[in-house]
Amino acid sequence: MKRSSPWLASLARVVGSSLALGGVIACADKEPATPVTAPEPAPATQAPAADAPPPEPAAEPKKRKPFEVYNACADVVTIAFAADPKAANVGKRTIAPSSAIEGIRNPDGNQTVWLFDTNDEPLLKVEVTRGMKRVEIGKSCRTLDAR
Repeated sequence: MKRSSPWLASLARVVGSSLALGGVIACADKEPATPVTAPEPAPATQAPAADAPPPEPAAEPKKRKPFEVYNACADVVTIAFAADPKAANVGKRTIAPSSAIEGIRNPDGNQTVWLFDTNDEPLLKVEVTRGMKRVEIGKSCRTLDAR
């Protein structure tokens, strides 16, 4: 035989008393009384079922391997990684002579690299695709070669 919890026994007494009291008041006033209801128990939090798959994390874009940008020019050069070099949010980077930086790729693995002249105006661009690993700024400081 199952034993009822003290909470359920108290709830049953409150509901029974309330219904009896409501009937007495309803008969005395000859108006229907609004039924008194017991407070609803708080919903129990359910643990996820053991068979349920865990919630999937948000899909993150695939990280693409960067490419090298090498400066063979004797001067410091400025480049940008963007489709539009004049856009407000374009981050420009400088590269010292005979040094390299990592180029960032778009989520699809491609990228547009712009070379700027000494007046900070876009000079030329090169399109880097997924298979390319290196962009080289030529010795003349006016060429870009993507491989």
